[in-house]
Amino acid sequence: MPATQADSAVGVPKRNWFVAIVKRNTEKSCRDKLSKMGYESYVATQTELRKWSNGTKKTVERVVISAIVFIKATEQERRFLVTLPFINKFMTDKSGQKNPYGRSPIATIPDSQMQTLQFMLYNADSEVIFTDTPFRLGDSIRVIRGSLKNFCGNIVQTNGTTYVVVNLDLLGTAMTRISISDIEKI
Repeated sequence: MPATQADSAVGVPKRNWFVAIVKRNTEKSCRDKLSKMGYESYVATQTELRKWSNGTKKTVERVVISAIVFIKATEQERRFLVTLPFINKFMTDKSGQKNPYGRSPIATIPDSQMQTLQFMLYNADSEVIFTDTPFRLGDSIRVIRGSLKNFCGNIVQTNGTTYVVVNLDLLGTAMTRISISDIEKI
């Protein structure tokens, strides 16, 4: 009887995207070392044109998430990888269920989220930045710097673009785009 697709996957260890913590400014060299070892790895980078004071221009690969290398591996491979001198540790999922010893599980990133991240970084027309505060549609925020400091509003999305808004019930909605680094969740 021929094996079905599900049958052929039985016993094959699942490969997940793990988040390796490395030393700052070594992300790309770590990725290259892992690639030479045969591992699929990814560093969140964006290509940008830099201009120096002497007028020289150069296209560079800017690391967007410092000290992080994403590695697709099995759990057994991850246990080997953590022993390498250039990998400090793997990120844990603090919201996950703790094991009997009180430790959080190792964090994994779903394939769909990795593909979305890669697509965004490759195709974005402007600089992509990361913040440790996750903002979601509908969140109430306060502007913490700039000309709109102390302004409060909500996060909304219109035609695929995200805005900070204030609703004036009788008149409508005033909207503006603002840098995520200039706002905080309230």
